[in-house]
Amino acid sequence: MAIRHAEQIEDGNLIVRFGMSNPSSLAFPSLKRCPTKIRTTVAIVGAGPVGLFTALLLAQAGIKVIVFETGTRLNQSPRAVAYFPAVLDEFKKAGILQEVIDKGEKNTDGCAWRDPSGKILAAVDPPPDSPQFAVCLPQPEFCEILHKRLLETRNAEVVFDHTYRRHEQTGSSVLLWIKSSVQESDIICECEYLIGTDGGRSNVRKALGVELKGFTWESLQLVAVNFQYALGELGWKKANFIVDQAPDTGNGTLDDSTVKVVKDRLMRLLPGDTSQIEWEDMALYKVHQRCATTFRKGNVLLAGDAAHLNNPIGGLGLTTGLLDAAHLAESLRQTLLENAEPIVLEQYAEIRRSIFLHRTNPLSTDNFNRLRSQDPEHVRQRDEFFAKLNKSKDIATVLQVGLPDYALSSTSKTTFSTYEEVTWFITVTKLDGWSDEKLAHEYKVVHANMTRQGKEHGAPTRRYTQYKNLYQQVPGTKQAGWAYVTCIVFPNLFLVHAGFQDPGYKATAGAHHFCRLDQQGCLTRKISEFSKGDSKSIIRALLFHERCSATDECSQDWVQERAAKFSTRVKSDDRAYGYVLWQDMTPKNSKTLFRDSQFESGRWHEFKAVEAFDFLDTASANTFLRENMEDITEGGKQTITAVVSDPDLIF
Repeated sequence: MAIRHAEQIEDGNLIVRFGMSNPSSLAFPSLKRCPTKIRTTVAIVGAGPVGLFTALLLAQAGIKVIVFETGTRLNQSPRAVAYFPAVLDEFKKAGILQEVIDKGEKNTDGCAWRDPSGKILAAVDPPPDSPQFAVCLPQPEFCEILHKRLLETRNAEVVFDHTYRRHEQTGSSVLLWIKSSVQESDIICECEYLIGTDGGRSNVRKALGVELKGFTWESLQLVAVNFQYALGELGWKKANFIVDQAPDTGNGTLDDSTVKVVKDRLMRLLPGDTSQIEWEDMALYKVHQRCATTFRKGNVLLAGDAAHLNNPIGGLGLTTGLLDAAHLAESLRQTLLENAEPIVLEQYAEIRRSIFLHRTNPLSTDNFNRLRSQDPEHVRQRDEFFAKLNKSKDIATVLQVGLPDYALSSTSKTTFSTYEEVTWFITVTKLDGWSDEKLAHEYKVVHANMTRQGKEHGAPTRRYTQYKNLYQQVPGTKQAGWAYVTCIVFPNLFLVHAGFQDPGYKATAGAHHFCRLDQQGCLTRKISEFSKGDSKSIIRALLFHERCSATDECSQDWVQERAAKFSTRVKSDDRAYGYVLWQDMTPKNSKTLFRDSQFESGRWHEFKAVEAFDFLDTASANTFLRENMEDITEGGKQTITAVVSDPDLIF
């Protein structure tokens, strides 16, 4: 789809319109004529990497974009330099991967943690045949690539020296006022959607009245340094973290004395003849861990540092921002070109905010504490972390460290999160012609033994529980006809997928006829758990919350409020013994996750959450659930399939 533009005068103002058309593609008219009013489909405030990447993806889809930037050119100060596999996947989709690789430097040798003397404390060493790698490229050079490719689309323009002042939402459009340095009056831009990618001090976010909650590392300011030095020739990896709890020095400004402190410290920490270091540039900045209370208000959306801030250790800030851009651009493409429901934009805001809060924020905080903190608990965690990498070679830890970025992606079609533990619920029913005794033998003996033996031979399965359906009717819910529910806990989704590709699995449990059932269920992450104590004999009511549509998801507010409400209720009720809430995290591309396995054709998207209420007997379960079902179903708003079960913990 090509683009057209037209110019006319309205109310004495020169108006430039950008819209959809066919055949030939036309470039943007120059804004040097200084129109007082312009129209475009999407306006973006901030020409940093997130704003430019969002604009590029939209423009490649045929959507007209204008990017307004306060600076007179692209920011040249030292910032992020690393681009990880999940982001590189998005670059490949956008057709810029090879140029990024050519302009940068590939890192295929992992990373190392060292003490101040240079001694290696721990390292991640990817296998020689690993397809995963990172690329190091200074942010200004990366932005130059984006800027050039963006203009080549002829669907976008980047306007420098133009400052966002304010905006108003009017029905289905947004008006924003832009101050130009070349004219006295403001330019008014009308667009369908406005995106704020204008950094941590975002004026777009402030105009929305959205708070950036969290904290600032008040006692610390970081200095980003660009320099040239042949570390590889001195036996160091391309990526190194130095654990150094030296006290902070400096006066909070990047004056000559601070520059000297930085250079002296680096020359002390790095190997070889450090007088040969070629110093290029430095930048001083404060460090935060903050997140906006929402990433969307109406037709105005936030992404990147305008939406969230974290410390730079591990390079997860820009990574998260670029993955915001990938998700946001796809959501807007669906909305503008495919007439998708507005819920897709709300899902962008909800999912990306959740990823920052539950993944980027804790991961980056752990990275920071691992290098600097002298708190005894952090020291213990650091020692335990290094031991897992060095001694046990704990695969979950190695993956979490080596591929943390896939945990931050919400658009990857091929690779899955390495970060959080996964609880997988799988329904079990009887094959036609089987007796109850046959099912019990195949499931409780054969399948259980296979899974147990797999764990003994190194399978990463952490826990395996079989829930036998007692077929108790729970008022206000659907009664499940499943004979059992399987519950298996894995370290992460990445290992779930890898396990299905393992020839050993395919030849044993993967080939067992018990598994060839029309199964359904969901992969979840645990939100909350409360128990009054250990008990070997409990009755567990599993409540599966059904989706009312493909886009029906549990919001973060809902799961947090739900967990708090029913944990409190269970604590105060003698009949109840425990409570657990899980949120569905089944990837949309579940066929890729389960590729070439017996689960590929299963139904894995029917439930958005699972709850468990524990009791000491069925009588307590029945009375508690009956009395509380109005609240549990939220007055019938939640459709729930219930299984009152007898759990059997296999391991």
